[in-house]
Amino acid sequence: MSAGAEEQVRSGRGRRIDRGTAADRLRRVFARFLAIGYACYLALLAPQIVDQSVLTAVWWTPVATVAIFGSGAALGIASFRGEKRMRQAATISALTYIVAVALWFVAWNDTVIPQDQSLWFTAFPGVTSLAAAVAWRPRQAFGHMILAVGLAQSANHLVRDAPFGHFLVPDLAFALVFCAVFLSAAVVGLGTGRTLDETIVATQAAAAAAAAAEARNAERERFDALVHDRVMSTLLAASRRAPQDSLVQQAERTLAELDELRQGTDRNTALDATAVVARLRSAATEADEDIAFTGRIDPDCDGTSFPPGPVRATAAALAEAVRNSLRHAGDDATRTVEAEVAPRCIAVQIVDDGRGFEPNAVDPHRLGLEVSIRGRMRRLPGGRVVVQSAPGEGTRVLLSWRDPVA
Repeated sequence: MSAGAEEQVRSGRGRRIDRGTAADRLRRVFARFLAIGYACYLALLAPQIVDQSVLTAVWWTPVATVAIFGSGAALGIASFRGEKRMRQAATISALTYIVAVALWFVAWNDTVIPQDQSLWFTAFPGVTSLAAAVAWRPRQAFGHMILAVGLAQSANHLVRDAPFGHFLVPDLAFALVFCAVFLSAAVVGLGTGRTLDETIVATQAAAAAAAAAEARNAERERFDALVHDRVMSTLLAASRRAPQDSLVQQAERTLAELDELRQGTDRNTALDATAVVARLRSAATEADEDIAFTGRIDPDCDGTSFPPGPVRATAAALAEAVRNSLRHAGDDATRTVEAEVAPRCIAVQIVDDGRGFEPNAVDPHRLGLEVSIRGRMRRLPGGRVVVQSAPGEGTRVLLSWRDPVA
């Protein structure tokens, strides 16, 4: 594979987004949503927090309130400061709730509340488990939910003016199921981001592999065409004892093109219309010194430049069509080439009055027609080739290129 093709493949492999981008973005949005949820719960529960401060030691309510809701606000702020800090803040928020509720048992002063009331922190244990889902694996997040709901409901039944355990199991089951629904949705949603990232990476890897395979196939086809057009033609010329000067020039040009293919160094200088005709004339006369060549340039081509790729491909296909005519049309056949260059368009017609053939009957594995002519023009964006022939009626090969962006 040439250096240019290898660079193209490397560039294709390099165009990947960072792994986890979609998942990270989804976690950031989710963390901000949780921070808003903490703020809403604080606003709704503030009167209840104040009323129930008499149930515990004086230090617990302010410490627990600031710790729980402050860690929720910190989670929202951390979502703007990078993935690592956001995960740390989510971990702190999840653990703070567990610690605060556990300390409630220490701070409780044995004061009870009516059976129809609940402690304020039993309203949102699932929110803190959602914070755990931002930082931890799903199993750990569900473990946090079970612990948080268990502690909250135990405290709730302990403080009520009723025997401990009265309706504890139904309340615990309802709270677990209620929180599990939202936590499951969050885990699935966050997992979708990871699945999307994996799909993107897999798709890009497949695209890179396809690009590499396509580049290898293109290089192989270019090599096959060059071997057929240049190497085999040079060897045939040598076997026919062609003039030494002409043979040396042909061999030198063949070696130069092989070296260009190996190094991937293409001539990238744009050509004007006159240079295009000269290149086409050179390709035709190099294949057949006696061929009649006519070149026409549209007056509107003044100042128009042509990319070198289409010119090289068309000239190579032209040369191969002439060589095919020399090999197969017969010794008495005459041949002509007419080339016309218009703005953003090149058209070449190669005609002989030789034996002719059936184009559709040609073996598709024949390098001359399929690879060096049809294959070249087919790979050229905007390229087209038409082969018209019949036994005993000569052959006409039409090559054309039109700029696809014109």
